[in-house]
Parts: sequence; structure tokens; C-alpha cells
Amino acid sequence: MSCCSACGQHACACGCGEPARTPLPLYNRPGLDALSYRVGSYADFMATMQIDLSAAVLPALRGLRTRDPDDASIALLDAWAIGADVISFYQERIANEGYLRTATERCSVLQLGRLVDYRLRPGVSASVYLAYTLNSNSGPVTIPAGSKAQSVPAPGEQMQTFESAEALDARSEWNVLKPRLSRPQDIRARAPTSDATRNLPVAVVSSMNELWIAGTDQHLKQGDRLLFLFGDLATGEQAMRVVKAAEAQQASQITRVTLQSLDPATVAIIDAAGVALDGLTAYTSHPHYATWERAATWVRRMLLLGGDNRGSYDQLVTGAIFGHDQPPSGPPPVTAFIKAVQAAFGTTSVPPPPMSGSPIDVLFKALRQAPNVQPANSLKLTRSAIMSLGPASDARPQLLLNFESRLIGSFYAGWSGLPQGTPSPALSGVYVLRTPACLFGYNAVVPTGLKTNTDASTKASLPFVPGPAPDWNPSTQNESPDVLQLDNAYDSIEADSYVVIRQPDDDPGSLPVVARVRNVTVHPRTAYGMSGKTTEIALANDSGTSLWDISGDTDTATLRGTQVYAQSEPLNLANVPIDDVVGNISPANLPTDSFTRLTLDGAIEGMKVGRWVIVQGRRADVPGSNPVNAAELVMIAGIEQGSNSQLPGDTVHSTLVFASKGLAYQYVRSTVSIYANVVRATNGETRNEVLGNGDGTVAMPTFALKQAPLTFVSAPTVDGVQSTLKVVVNGVRWHEVDSLAGATNADRSFVTSTADDGKISVTFGDGVHGARVPTGIENLLATYRNGIGTPGNVEAGQISLLATKPLGVKDVINPLPATGGADAETRDQARRHVPLAVLALDRLVSVADYADFARTFGGVGKASAVKLGGKVWVTIAGAGDVPIDETSDLYVNLLQAMQRYGDPSLSVGLNVRELLALTLSAKIGLLDDFTWDAIEPVLRARLLERFGFERRELAKGIYLSEIIACMQGVRGVAWVDMDVFGSLDETAILTGFGIGTQDEGDDLTGVSRAAEQPATELNSSVPVLGTRYDANGVLKPAQLAYFLANVPDTLLLQETS
Repeated sequence: MSCCSACGQHACACGCGEPARTPLPLYNRPGLDALSYRVGSYADFMATMQIDLSAAVLPALRGLRTRDPDDASIALLDAWAIGADVISFYQERIANEGYLRTATERCSVLQLGRLVDYRLRPGVSASVYLAYTLNSNSGPVTIPAGSKAQSVPAPGEQMQTFESAEALDARSEWNVLKPRLSRPQDIRARAPTSDATRNLPVAVVSSMNELWIAGTDQHLKQGDRLLFLFGDLATGEQAMRVVKAAEAQQASQITRVTLQSLDPATVAIIDAAGVALDGLTAYTSHPHYATWERAATWVRRMLLLGGDNRGSYDQLVTGAIFGHDQPPSGPPPVTAFIKAVQAAFGTTSVPPPPMSGSPIDVLFKALRQAPNVQPANSLKLTRSAIMSLGPASDARPQLLLNFESRLIGSFYAGWSGLPQGTPSPALSGVYVLRTPACLFGYNAVVPTGLKTNTDASTKASLPFVPGPAPDWNPSTQNESPDVLQLDNAYDSIEADSYVVIRQPDDDPGSLPVVARVRNVTVHPRTAYGMSGKTTEIALANDSGTSLWDISGDTDTATLRGTQVYAQSEPLNLANVPIDDVVGNISPANLPTDSFTRLTLDGAIEGMKVGRWVIVQGRRADVPGSNPVNAAELVMIAGIEQGSNSQLPGDTVHSTLVFASKGLAYQYVRSTVSIYANVVRATNGETRNEVLGNGDGTVAMPTFALKQAPLTFVSAPTVDGVQSTLKVVVNGVRWHEVDSLAGATNADRSFVTSTADDGKISVTFGDGVHGARVPTGIENLLATYRNGIGTPGNVEAGQISLLATKPLGVKDVINPLPATGGADAETRDQARRHVPLAVLALDRLVSVADYADFARTFGGVGKASAVKLGGKVWVTIAGAGDVPIDETSDLYVNLLQAMQRYGDPSLSVGLNVRELLALTLSAKIGLLDDFTWDAIEPVLRARLLERFGFERRELAKGIYLSEIIACMQGVRGVAWVDMDVFGSLDETAILTGFGIGTQDEGDDLTGVSRAAEQPATELNSSVPVLGTRYDANGVLKPAQLAYFLANVPDTLLLQETS
């Protein structure tokens, strides 16, 4: 049995009472988030002192029998118990603040980090690209570096200031460039066949469906005939098309003429006849050359001028056109011609191929497409001497201006307006034929006469009866060669106009005639048994052979079947609008354009390679009726000047050649705007202030910056950031160092320290470690920027206020959102990152080093690394899981930093995490006296904190038991009934939309499904995969699973009934 410590007697018989309750034992198992370090509480101290009142070693207190709190002695003990309780409380708090795992104050973590030379990450400034607009009458303007622009804050936000990172040479003509919106119409009688012209935007007269006319007062209407002349009348070709509709566009002062379409068989026969005529030139010695040449010419000319293709087909296959029972044999071009004609009548239209994938599939693929990665800056741009100094390069006209200084200011303006295109064969003109007419006598009554009556019952009394007489004979009606006698008076027909004479289609010996009018006379005429006014048209003909002659006809077939179109009026062609999308591969109207080349609507002067531009417009590759606008940043890799020599009257246009892969999206051309006065800017406002007075007698003087927080911009350094602080002492720049320990007494160095409230202090040397500051009045000057973090991630178009307005500058805008802003490192983030700082030690050797390095990089929240296929793949998640774009400064700088500090012979790849959204549904039973309204917010907050982004790691699975333990740990929860625990990844969500299920080759079907647990089932765990290759051999980044607070339906908590 034990003895009393006070008297040494048996504890049950000594009468000393119970033993002292303090000090309490101190023991903490490893891995706790909080230490127990109190030697006692108020009750413990009070009880211990009351016990000591009866201690044998204190005989003087044996007379104090009372334990009443009102007694002065007991009240004194109560006061000391309270004091001891306060002291022990703070002793425990101080002990907890001395360890990284248990510290609750950010300042403690900050100070502990300094012990291992770790500084809490200060955050990263957001970056953006600004597009400036100059006044239209302004000359070239240089916008200096540091020019300020401010955002218009949304409700609950603060105005953010952005400053340009470099000087910008801007011009008013570069405010908003437009892609080429129109081109000269190149209308040809035949389709190009040579390799040089086959891909040109040519409209073949037989198959074209639209015509663009300059002006809006032509008064064209449905049914009007249009005459197209190619070359001269004697040796060229002519065609006639019929107007279907005419739409006057007043805004652009042009008229869009829609033509009646020729059926596909007609177009095919016209083209086949042209090919045959070209091929027959090699067989002029063939015995049937003349016959086939005449036949192909007749077919082509007759159909071009509005004839019927069925008649031509019948006459070809029956030989009627040749005057034989069947077509004569011919050379290979003839055989091909016959086959083409036969095929034309056997072809049917082919419906367009269906759109691959469902509409939502196409929509998602288009919207998830990321802009292409561009060079970091102009110095990183790969240059080519062929592109820079080629025949079409803009360097050549710029060199010319150096040789001829008198051309400066006027050469580009004159050169860009000089027509240079000379196509062959050229379109001589387009005319509208206002007057359709027939020949005089076409409606003459058929003559009647008498014939012998053969009816036996009546011939005795009526020996003669009425009967047909011979038809009118044009040869006896004063007809003249090359003279038309029209059926009425047409006063609008003028000399030197054109007329088209179309004879009956079933006459293979007669071709349609296109002729120029020599003179016109309106006069009365009597012929064919009728009288009336006629318009006499004399045709101009210098060939010696009649163009038109019915004076020898003995019947009226030609007279009655001939159609005349006269009163030609010239039409001026307008440029045809280009409706090809921007960013397409080899569009029809601009075959030289692609996703890396964009032809502008004019010529630009002075723009340099390596300049940033922003292309903005409505996307054409996104299905649906609602417009989706987008913008992307691209760098100019080359500028070309030139025109298309095959387009009639084409002028010089500039073509922008984009770096890298160029444009990632396709845009509706008419909506595209190209901002060319673009400069990079970062969040933060410059401050110039006096730090204080220098005193050479003071060692290690410290001065505080008046504005906080200090701006740090993203950079490819170990920390991932670079300070904007510059200190000048007596006009001499001093430099910031990590520590003064290695500085000499001559080094103009200083260090900075950051307090827990973000305030920055600047400390100079003591004359041994770093030079002392010289004595002076206000001779310590600081220039820095303040403003940092996620508030700088403003939306596109939100920056529109000019704080710095150089002369000539009118507006500013950010077509793209600001990105890359990250807040300062929090306490819990620093708690995890401090140990990592002593692992990599600014050099990357092992695979784990890459993950540790990336995890401590400014703006990165989480990172993991694996080595696959001889390459290190690093997966990152932004701080707070903010999106990280491959074009952002953070992504680019982190990749450069890992390449700089890592193994030069080892390739590094960088990916952004793949998200898994946890799903949970549970019923909660509560203890008595607890209400659901009070418990539910606490329980939800506990789950979001324990299984939110900050507490989860990449490729770390989650067990159901963890969830239940967390929920059971909330005060007031009696029991938990789990209904659902699982996850949703991107593929599962897209499958719900019907995306990625159409064919097995879809890139979405290859996403590994091993990590997905059905979102509506109860699973014992949710596995989370690391970086891996899927079944299709596509590399997938590491996954990160957590509860999404912004989608509350993924976390359903209900009180059990």
C-alpha cells in the first residue's frame, strides 16, 4: 500500500486527504494538430491549493477550517487560481506557436519559416493585354512603359490599376484592323485548269449564282437578261444569264443580284464542251475535226446563251447535229465529251455529309478548345530569312523608303490603291438587256386559200372550199442581211449597244448571235400581211459574212421562233463580299489565308515583326443560333505585301503571318476586329516616396513602405515572383539581396521583410555586412508598385479608364481577361510549404524535386511529378484552384524555371490537374436538445474544410470512413446514415450530355474511368489517379478530388425524420 507523501503514513489512515491535482502530466502523441501543454486549469489549481491547506508540512494553517468562497483566505486562493489558469493558457498557446504543425498564427508560421530561410509567398500580380485606341487624326504615338489604365469595378469590387510593361509604338490606323472583306469579281467563261490558277476564287459564268453590281439604282428585276462578254465579239465568248432577284444594299452602295441557276446537266455539258474544244486543238488534222469543232461550239454557245440542254443531248446522241444517223467517230477529246454529256444526264445531287457527332458534342469540343501557345516575347520568336526578306516581305518596301526618302509618307498610300490584277481572259463587260422582242411578222396570220372540194355530197354545189395556203416567204418580204426588223417601236435601243439573237434551239445549223448595233431606225412597215411600226436594227459586221440573214428563208420557222434581247446597258461590277471564315484552312475566296495567315482589308505601313495583336470576333466553329464571342492573342511572325495578279484590278493588301500555330478558333469574317496597338500590362500602381533621412551613425536602419501590399510580378525565378521595389540613395541604385550575411561593407545592398499585415520594411547594412546609408535629408527614395492578388483577375472589357493619357490616345480596353493573379500565401499553405523549401534547395535532381519546386512556386497551390517515357510530367493546380491557362505568365514562367534549374538533358512537361467532384448524400441523427438549423451549417463547413481544395492532395484517394469520422466529430451529431458517396469527372458529365459516345475514336472516350465511382451510389472509397496514359495512349494529368462549395447539390445533408 502507498504512503502519504506528506506524513509517510498509510494513505487511508494518515488523514492528509486527497493528493494534489497539479501539475497535470504532459504527453502528446506524434501527429497532433494541437499540443496539450497546460499544467492545470482553474479548477485544478483551486483544488490543489485547498488540499495544501491541510498539508502536514503547513501546521500553521491547521486552524483554517473554512472553505467558504466568501472567506478572504479562500478568495485569495481563487485569485491565484485564476492567475495560474491564465498563465498556463498562454503557456500552452506559446508552446503551440513554436511548432509549424500546431501554430495558429500566420505570424508564427512566418517567423518559423525564416529560421530555414523561407519567406511566405507574397502573391502574384495579374497580367493582361491592353488595346489602345488613338484619335483618328493623331500621328504616331509612343505610349511609355508604366502607363496606367484602371478597371471599372463591379459591385463589391475595388478599382484595379494596371501599368504597361513596355513602351508601345502606336498608330491610329492600327486601332482596329479588319480582315479583307471583299475582292474583285473574277468571272470567266471557263474554269481555270492550270495549277497556278486552279485554286483561285473564280466564278465561272455558267455555274455562278450571284453577281455584285456597284450602285443601287440599276432597277434590276426578275427576268432581266444579263449579257457577259469575254474578249471581243469575233474571237471571244459570250454568255447570258437570267436575274432571279436583286437586293440593293444602301449601306455599302452595292446591289446583290441573284441569278437563276442552271441545272447541273447544263453546267456539266458547257464545261465538257469547253474541255473538248481545248483538247481538239491537238487534232486539227483529224478527218472529223471540223465537224466536232462545230458541234462542240454549237452546244456550248447555244447553252451559254440560254438554250435548252435536252435538245443538245438528243441531237448529239442521234447525230442530228452532224447531219448523220449517229455521231461520227472522233479523237479522245470527243470520246470524253460524249461520256461527260451522258454522265451529266445520269448524275443526281449528293446531299452534304452529316455533321459528325451530336450538336452538343460539337459545341463542347469547340468551346473547350484553348488558344494556341505563343512565344513568350519577340526575342523568343523563331525568325526566317526567307520570310523576312522574301519577295512579298514588308521589309522590301521599307528598304525602298530608305533608298528614296522622298517616298516616305506617300508610297504606301499610292501603292495600296494601284490596280495590279490583269486576269486572262478578261471580262469585257456585263450588260443588262432591257428589251426582249420578237421579229416583225412573228405573229402573222397563216395565209388561207381555196382547194378542190372532195366531198361528193357537196362538190356539185361547192366545187372549192377554204384550205391552207403556202406560208409567208421571208425572201419575198424585203428582208436584208444583218438587219433586224422588230415587232414594235423600241425608242430606248441605241446605236453601239449590244443585241442577242437566239434562234430556235432545234436548228443545229444556226448559232445564237451576239452583235453590236450599228444604227437604229423606227419606221412603219407593211409585210407578212400586216402593218405596224418596226424598229430596224442594222448590225455592225466587218467580217464579210452575214451574222444574221433570213432573206433567203422560204418558211417562217426562224421568223416565228427567233427571240431578240436588246437595249443593253453596262453594269459596273462591285467587289464581292468575302464570306469565308477567318482561321480556316485555305478558304475559297482567299486561298492563301489559313489559321496562320490573315489578309487585311488594305495595306499597313510600319508594323514590326514580334508585335502582339488580338483577334476578336464571333466564333464560326460553335454550332447554335446564339452568338459566342471570343478573342485570342497572337504574335506577328511576318508581314507580307502583295496583290493577286489573277484578280481584275486587285490592289496591294497586307497579310499578317502569325507565330506558332496561329489562330485556334474560326471567326465570322464580318465580325472580326484585329487590335494592333496591344501591350502587356500587370496589376499594380507605381508609388514614388521618400523612405526617410539617411544617418551614417545608425547600423542596420529600417524603414517601412507606406503603401501595401507590394506588387510582385510573375518571373522564371526560384520563387516564381520578382519584386517591383527599387531603392535609390543619393541618386545611386541599391540592390535587394536575400540576406546581408554575405554582403561586404562596400556592397550597396538591402533586405526586405514582410510583416503579418503585409507591410514591407527595408533594412540596410551596418558597415560590415552591407554598406551603411550615407547621411542626408530625404535622400532615401523608393519606387515600387502596390496591388496584388486575385482582385486583379478582372473580366474582359472591364479595363476602360485611362489614368495616363498621352497626347493622341483616346481609349483603352482589355479584349482578354486578366489572369495569373494569386493572393499571398495563407497560414495553412505556408505550413505545408516551409518543409519543402529545404528539400529542392533551388536545384532539381530527383523527380520529387520537380514537385517540391513547383509547389512552392508563386501562384501554384498543389503539384505532383512522375517520370513517364523518359520525361518528367508535372501536374499543378493554381492557388485556390484558380484556372491556369497555358498562355498565362504563371504557366510559361514555371516551365522556364524548371528547365533552367533542372537537368538540361531531361525533358519536362507541365499539365493542369484533372478535377474530380466529390458527391455525398447523408441523413444525420442529432442528439437531444440540438437543432438542425444550427448543426447543418457547421457540418457542411467542416466537410468543405476537411475535404476542400486546401486539405486535399493530387492523386490522393478518399475513404468513406474518413467522411464518417469527420461528420461524427461535429458536436451534436448522434449518428450518420450514408446514402451516396462517389465522384463525377468531366467525362461522366459529358456523357450525360451525349458527348463522346458517338464513336470509339472520340478523344473523350479515351479518358481513364478507373477513378470514377458512380455519383449516385454508395462506395467505400473514391480512388484518385496520378499522371498516366489512358487506353488510347493519351497522357492524362493527375487527378484532384474535393467538394465544390459553389455546387451545393453535390453535398446533400438531411436531418433524419
